[in-house]
Amino acid sequence: MRRFVSLFAVACALATPMLACGGKKPDSTSPNDGGKKSENPPDPTKASVEAKADFAKVADRYKSASAGGKLAPAQCESFARDFEKLYQEHGKTMTIAWFNAGAVWESCGDVKKAEEIYQSIIKKVPSFDLAYNNLGVIYWNRRQEEQALDYFKRAVEANSKTRAPRNNLAAALRNEYSEAPDADDFTKAERYLQSVLAVDSSNRLAYENLARLYYDRGRLKDKSYLLLADLVVTQATRVLKEKSIESSDLYNIKGLLYMEQENQVDALRAFKKATEVEPNHADANLNLAMISIRFRDYGQAEKSLNIALQDGRQKKNIETYLGLGVAQRGLRKYKDAEEAFKKAMEMSGEDPRPLYNLGILYQEHVATAQEGEFSKVPYETAKEYFAKFSAKASGNQYKESLADAKTRVANIDQLFLDIAEMQKLQADADRIAAEAKKAEDEERKRLLDLERQAKEADAAASAEPAAEPPAADPAPAPAPAEPPKT
Repeated sequence: MRRFVSLFAVACALATPMLACGGKKPDSTSPNDGGKKSENPPDPTKASVEAKADFAKVADRYKSASAGGKLAPAQCESFARDFEKLYQEHGKTMTIAWFNAGAVWESCGDVKKAEEIYQSIIKKVPSFDLAYNNLGVIYWNRRQEEQALDYFKRAVEANSKTRAPRNNLAAALRNEYSEAPDADDFTKAERYLQSVLAVDSSNRLAYENLARLYYDRGRLKDKSYLLLADLVVTQATRVLKEKSIESSDLYNIKGLLYMEQENQVDALRAFKKATEVEPNHADANLNLAMISIRFRDYGQAEKSLNIALQDGRQKKNIETYLGLGVAQRGLRKYKDAEEAFKKAMEMSGEDPRPLYNLGILYQEHVATAQEGEFSKVPYETAKEYFAKFSAKASGNQYKESLADAKTRVANIDQLFLDIAEMQKLQADADRIAAEAKKAEDEERKRLLDLERQAKEADAAASAEPAAEPPAADPAPAPAPAEPPKT
């Protein structure tokens, strides 16, 4: 998403025309107002010497205080009050000071107070283009594109030569064209940007927007415009290099052009270069993350997406949260991934993709990471998400994912059947094993009993006293000797 320029004017010199703030002094007739005369914006260079000196004092104090980083709330209030006081004391020629009071609040994060000041300015000084511009940026960041576009148009009508508002108007039209290609939006955006470059041939924002406009036209309608986009990037890079300026947007667009050529390696280099030039560039970080996911560099993807989410519009971009969920899923941060996918659902309740990704998260990751006894719960959760996805998704856009979701549900059901069969087989095996063990135990017991009985018998035999042998019969008396014969 193209970023928009919210102006802050304290750095502008009051001794010269306000080129950096509101462009050259406008013609009395805007080329976009149907020839109707409009009042010129108040010219601060025509303020009194005293007014200029007072402005310079406040501006210098602000620049000195803000150089150290973010201002404290009390400082924000003090500087806003001082700038507004300059307008009250010196009148219309110091409208720029009143505008700066709003810009101070905006830079301090109090957009509501800034908006109130800008609205008051356009009521009092309807020709002050910068207030319209910053209101347009505020509404754009709220995703109220129609109101933002109206304010950008009013800024250009108020000052036909204004540059940043004209760039923003072209960018808003370019964004409308990218979402719903309309030849009229393209022609208007191209004309606005070419008119800026005709006045300022080194206008970085105009080059960036024109390159992106041609890229979108080439991506959506006519491939030949991709070549024009590349030519603009090349020319802009050369012109800006002469002024020692690098553009993160141009590197980002170059990366997108490489992606159209399916040259992911050079695209990755271009996106990285864009983030080197501007570390917080939301679009470049988003693109770097998405291509990092393709290379399975989930750590880089998570880091880049968290940077992208610092941008107000990316916080409302479903693609950012989907990418973050995929990256965290790859890093096994399953709770974080689930939160990211659910956040994506909040961004667009009609988009079915978060449901599909939640199904994959539970089926392939949460379920397989469970320890201990098998549980059906994560698989049942996955089935619920796939069922919700299938009920919401339709058309050829999700044809493959719908078929995949159906297959995954069937696989989960088959897994449950297989698990049930395995459990039955295991139960049978356990029963057979138990019966075999029981028989083995009984046989062992029988043998042990026999052994015990034998031992008892042996022990009993050893314990009985030995029987005495029967007495021997007395020896027979000797026969009397016969008398000797004579």
